[in-house]
Amino acid sequence: MQYDVLIIGGGVGGGSAALNLAARGFKVAIVEERDWGGTTINRGSTPKRALLASAETHFRMTQLVKNVAPLSWSEMASHSAKVTLAANQRYGNNLVNSGITTIEGHATFVNSKTISVHGQEYQAKKIILATGARPRRLEFPGSHYMEHSASFLKSSNLPDNITIVGAGIIAFALASIATEAGKKVTIIQHNQKALRIFDQDLVQVLIKRLEDAGVIFKFDNTIQNITELSTGFYKVTTDQDCFETKAVYCAAGRIPNTEDLNLSAVGIKTGPQGIKVDENLRTSNPKIFALGDCCDVPVPKLSNYAIYQGKYLGNNLQKSVQFPIKYPTPALTVFSIPKLGQVGISTQQATNKPELEVKTMDIKNWQTYARNGDDLAQLKIIFNKGSQQIVGAEVLSQDADQLVDYLSLLIQQHVSANDLQQQLFAYPSQASDLYGIWQSK
Repeated sequence: MQYDVLIIGGGVGGGSAALNLAARGFKVAIVEERDWGGTTINRGSTPKRALLASAETHFRMTQLVKNVAPLSWSEMASHSAKVTLAANQRYGNNLVNSGITTIEGHATFVNSKTISVHGQEYQAKKIILATGARPRRLEFPGSHYMEHSASFLKSSNLPDNITIVGAGIIAFALASIATEAGKKVTIIQHNQKALRIFDQDLVQVLIKRLEDAGVIFKFDNTIQNITELSTGFYKVTTDQDCFETKAVYCAAGRIPNTEDLNLSAVGIKTGPQGIKVDENLRTSNPKIFALGDCCDVPVPKLSNYAIYQGKYLGNNLQKSVQFPIKYPTPALTVFSIPKLGQVGISTQQATNKPELEVKTMDIKNWQTYARNGDDLAQLKIIFNKGSQQIVGAEVLSQDADQLVDYLSLLIQQHVSANDLQQQLFAYPSQASDLYGIWQSK
């Protein structure tokens, strides 16, 4: 069968490319060997946010009223499963309704224009690799007892005492969800670095909040072995400690899915960080492109970047002269309780730039946070001293994801203090709180 473009990988990045190409009249086929929507929809952000919605609601109730009933994990899991299933079905239907051919199975290259799925060959003028990534496996005696974040997110009966290996974005989200559901949580990190790309002052405030909620952090601990006990517990032994737990979840990073594709047959170069691509997301084979977690690009391997890359290829492949991908102002969020957000230039990047000023602001008295009882809300804003325009920010608050999105627009559009004063926002809303950024300087 002949197509204009074949896409290997039916996650949000591959789907973004497919939908954009189909909307421009391309004949498109997309291959997926597991779940339509990939990790993001089925085993990542969608179930995570559904569980977090329940946890956040419970947390906010405890901040505002007394005698709040405890959370039921089974009810949380049921809600998450319904949301995830609906997202999966909606995603698949959207592909089909857009005229895209969906193919289920594992794809391998035959040559630069041909792939094979279950012995059936498909051809295209151009091929896009969007095969994603999988959890990194740690190897030590008993490591097979560890589960991964997907097991946590899809669990219908989460154990009461769990351990999470790693201190990154996923670990903090899982710990926040589990703690709010009344579970005992231990986080193990092999060094002292938690959420290393975020402002470390705010990270420490978040760690203290989670410790107050019962989370035990074991930094500078490397697991030596895990043994199964007859009591139903596992014994975890590190180079510093020994303790018991009912489940161990590994959140120690992900590695790109580049094996078993027969990439050598088409001359595609790979490295530890994934498939090598140029500034046009073109691989070492000029007819094949790559996006998302499977490719080696100098941006975070997050869903929003994969979707953006898909849109870029959907728009760029039709052009005779292709333009390098240019990323807009990045916005990142740790979906913990409270959330930790970052947008634009970070405080770490601003340290050695004399033209920039970092202003720390206590924003718990902003109406948004005062009415929600958010007594930890803090904002670090990075200004250009000359123009007084915002170039970056880091925020810790219950609604940090929304605030960094607002700030992303201000940064991307080079909005000044005077420009903002000309906007009439709904009051009282988080947008109207933005007036206070310059007034507080």
